[in-house]
This record gives sequence, C-alpha cells and structure tokens, in this order.
Amino acid sequence: MAGVYTVVSGAAAEEKRLSFITNNLANALTAGYKSSRPVFEAVLSSSIIETDQADSTFVGTYDSHINFSEGPLIESGNRLDAAIQGDGFFVVQTAQGDKYTRNGHFSLDPNGKLVTQDGNVVAGESGEIVAPGKLITIEKDGSVYAEKNLVGKIRVVRFADKSLLRPVGSSLFENEDPSNEASPAVNVTVSQGFHEGSNVDVIKEMIDMIACTRIYEAYGKVQQGFSDMESKLQEAARV
Repeated sequence: MAGVYTVVSGAAAEEKRLSFITNNLANALTAGYKSSRPVFEAVLSSSIIETDQADSTFVGTYDSHINFSEGPLIESGNRLDAAIQGDGFFVVQTAQGDKYTRNGHFSLDPNGKLVTQDGNVVAGESGEIVAPGKLITIEKDGSVYAEKNLVGKIRVVRFADKSLLRPVGSSLFENEDPSNEASPAVNVTVSQGFHEGSNVDVIKEMIDMIACTRIYEAYGKVQQGFSDMESKLQEAARV
C-alpha cells in the first residue's frame, strides 16, 4: 500500500509545521522577531529509496521561509532603545562574528559601551560606541550623542538577498553566503525611544494551528484505516 508512505510523510510535515507555529506564538512579544514557516516539496519514493512498489509521493521539508516584513514600532520610554524604519539591520558583534538584528533593545555596559540585552556590542560605523554620561541622544540617521558630544554612529546595513540570512536565536541572524555582502542601508530612519515588535500575526497563527491540528488528526484516521485494512488482508490470507 504505497499510500501509507504519503500519509506518514504528510503527518510528519504537519507536525513540523506545528512546531513552527508554536515557535512563532512563543515569540509573539519578542522584540525584532520575524515569523517563519517551513517550505515543503513533493518527492517520488523511488528517487530516495529502493522499493518494488509503485512510486508514491512523499512530503519532504525543503527549507524554511522567514517573513522579514517590519513589525510595529513600540514606544518603550528607554532612551537607549532604537528602531529601524526601512530595509536594514543593526550589526551586533558576537564571539561567533558579526550578527544582524532588528531588535533595538539597547543599554550601556559598565564601560559605557552600547550593547544588546545579551551584552553583545552594537557596532558603530567607526567601531564601538562609547557613550559616557546620562544624556544620550540618538538621531534619525543613527548618530549618537552623549551630553551633546558626537560619540559615534550606529551601523545599519542591508542585504541584497535576505533569504540567505538564518536565525541563530535572540532575534539575531547570520549571513550564510559571504558573497551576499552587507552594504550600508539607504532610506532608513532610526527612532530613539522605540523598539520594533514581533511581526507575528497571532490571530493567523492560531487559525493555522487549528487547521494544522485537524489535518494531523485526519492523517491519523487514514493511518488507522490502512492498519485495519492490512489486518483484514492478513486474516484473509490465512483462510
């Protein structure tokens, strides 16, 4: 019964989709988070396994798609927070190299460096941004002033192909292809005292979760039907 393979792979695909949905919902309030979903493709069984049965279609996970649309701007009241309006990413310096984010929840470390919530340094166009003093101003072009003195400019970059960016946690992304170089962002505005919220559409995700659950249950019933059919065929063969 070649159809069993299709049913099992379909159920596995829905389980995979459900994991993406639950992850999106879990990050609905995470600043700078971008929702994602799996991308599936149909694969003929004979192309991946040897079988003497007729070709059947499998559902395989091909890739994942990240929705990079902008989330809502949320006024935080924290003068060190910053939000990008337009196509761009903040550059964050980590132990694993430069990462990229839309999460502008920033603060100052004990040395006065502008850092993320995880303590990673926020890159400036000319190096680290050190902002001593209490009066910090971030201009719309990303320039940072401390007590009216220019101390740096936040680096904001863009990528020609955002499909080559992969999430690495904490609303950070890494660039998988060195040829997809980061370039200075254009036509962007940096807003002080705001951060970008998650772009997760909670209502849509809940609807998708219900649909996914029902489809998974339907696959389970079909699997049970195949199992009952096999049992009856075995009984008939013994007669």
